[in-house]
Amino acid sequence: MRNILVAGLGLLAVAVAQGAAAADMPVTAPLYKAPVVVPFSWTGFYVGENAGYSWGRANTDLTKGSITTTTATITDLAGAPIASASVVAAPVVFAASDRARMNGWLGGFQAGYNWQVDRWVWGIEGDFQGTGERGGTTVFCFPVGVPCGAATTATGSADYSLRWLGTLRGRAGLTWDRVMLYATGGLAVGQIRADYTDGIAAGEQTPAAVAVASTSVTRAGWVLGGGVEGALTDNWSVKVEYLHVDLGSFDGSSTGSTSGSFSAVLGNFRTTRAQTTTFASLFSTRFTDDIIRVGLNYRLGGPVGARY
Repeated sequence: MRNILVAGLGLLAVAVAQGAAAADMPVTAPLYKAPVVVPFSWTGFYVGENAGYSWGRANTDLTKGSITTTTATITDLAGAPIASASVVAAPVVFAASDRARMNGWLGGFQAGYNWQVDRWVWGIEGDFQGTGERGGTTVFCFPVGVPCGAATTATGSADYSLRWLGTLRGRAGLTWDRVMLYATGGLAVGQIRADYTDGIAAGEQTPAAVAVASTSVTRAGWVLGGGVEGALTDNWSVKVEYLHVDLGSFDGSSTGSTSGSFSAVLGNFRTTRAQTTTFASLFSTRFTDDIIRVGLNYRLGGPVGARY
């Protein structure tokens, strides 16, 4: 019994000594600290480039009016005037409509700012691009009130090109971390050039006439669309976007005239009939565009991601 008691007291003394030694040892920091992951944020300024294809439409209404004046003159064979009279025919109005397809490539750059609140992103973006959109149409005019199928007496053609296009739009998006689905809309401005060729066949004594005119206009309208954007890295993102643009209507005009004459001798008299036709045309065009493009954006500022 005595030996057991001595052994127990010895073990107790060893345990107390080890505990005291452990209490005197310094406390060391853990070798690894887990990162604090901060959710991805779309907030910040960005710049980028875009390229795509567009399907433009120039819906054209052509209205043409013409007036023909016929003058008959009677002279003797020596040319001395005997009598003369002029008749002005009632004005003739022509009308026709057609649509020019203005398809082509476009490309440019954009810049904007995003502000994220929870999963919602609000932003503003401006862009500018040059385009290769061009196309034309030729319309065949019939006098108003004459059934289709009658002989064509007037034509008009228009060739269009969209030189450049810019937009300033708001954006509203919903995010799933690094993917954002958004709607966009705002102001659109573009420059359109139009070249007109106007023709008319006026009558038996009057040869066909052709007039040409050109105009270049800068039009402001509206744009609506949407797209999806995905972050490739903390700073780079790529987007696919659709835009519908309406630049409204603009007008162009041309004027021309043509003259001809016919003479005949009856006995001692010469009869000359001269005919002059003047015409004026008004081209009224409404331009719309549908665009699909791909863009690459770079967000300015430091990366957003894991923090330690």
